[in-house]
Amino acid sequence: MQSITDKLGAPPVLPYAKSPPSIRELSLNITVSTPMAGGGVEAGKVDERRPIRVPSVKGHLRYWWRMMHPDSPEKESDIWGSTEKPGKVYVSIPEQPSVSLRYCDNSFEFDKYGPENYALFSSLPTRDKPGNNIARENFSFTLKLTYPQEYHDDVRLALSAWIYFGGIGSRTRRGCGSLSCDETPADLGEILRAAPNITLWRKEANNPLSAWSYAVKRYKDYRQTRNKGQGTRPGRSRWPEADSLRQITGRADHRHSIPITSPLPSFPRAALGMPIIFHFKDRDDPKDATVVPKAEGSSRMASPVITKALYDNGKWYSAVIILPHDDVFDVPLKLDGMSRAYNIPSRRGAIYRNTQPMLGQTDAISGFEEYISRDFTREAIR
Repeated sequence: MQSITDKLGAPPVLPYAKSPPSIRELSLNITVSTPMAGGGVEAGKVDERRPIRVPSVKGHLRYWWRMMHPDSPEKESDIWGSTEKPGKVYVSIPEQPSVSLRYCDNSFEFDKYGPENYALFSSLPTRDKPGNNIARENFSFTLKLTYPQEYHDDVRLALSAWIYFGGIGSRTRRGCGSLSCDETPADLGEILRAAPNITLWRKEANNPLSAWSYAVKRYKDYRQTRNKGQGTRPGRSRWPEADSLRQITGRADHRHSIPITSPLPSFPRAALGMPIIFHFKDRDDPKDATVVPKAEGSSRMASPVITKALYDNGKWYSAVIILPHDDVFDVPLKLDGMSRAYNIPSRRGAIYRNTQPMLGQTDAISGFEEYISRDFTREAIR
């Protein structure tokens, strides 16, 4: 008697089916510890109903992952997605936080010329536009991430770097929207080892607002180094840009006709980010001008210097984070408002050693590090 197998033949061999990848979930309660500017769909505006937007969070996570993997575009698109395919990390905010808004106007609670308003300047009113609302500090939200197990280290390191070094909303490079978390999935030492091209300087502080204020103050004071003025009138800048514009345009108030800076013409602070807007108050000085990147369609260059409040192991720190920046020194510049283009030297070189604010350094970023080394400590990679 024939068996069923003999009659019908052996069953077909089915292709091996891979088991679905193991999925992980990571949920954190994150606090926005300094005032948050912008962050909504409309640029510069806080969305009171949805202050934390998922696309913004994903963008920040991708950015900080890229800082630790600068030469991995294929893996980046696998994890975070591209125009051709979705990413493997699902980000959600189960419940939007409640925020308290305050309007930035001329009676704003921070000192008009203080570091907080320096950081929040884009939210303050001008002659051409009203001020914007900002979100008061110390509101929290829950962030939930779902992703394949194989990307666990990628996700937890990117998330931790964002919490330590980044922020949410606009003006995060000046510490607005600084974040804190008691359960950050990677410690600070691990982040610095994963991104050895990032430099951290820090100084212990009492609370997030004082930490933020002091870090921004040091940056503001460095960028605005001046001679001592008379009364409420500030002295002349010790940076060469103002004298450079006077030389280029051939215009100068009689009190400013003799340059006090060098080299000319040069714009070393462009390495700290652009645009830079120059406004002269005296009638015979140059008209307003703006320094921007020369590339077609480019009007901005993000600063490689971050000043913020950093939370680590239960303590607050005024923090300065220096991002990789070798490419910023030779970005061609353009002077908007000028009738023709000018050849301007690189922002790095021995020609700057006698530029007073740089303290003997060869570029504005190294000069800033020298400036803060008096009271900040450079964090060693352990």
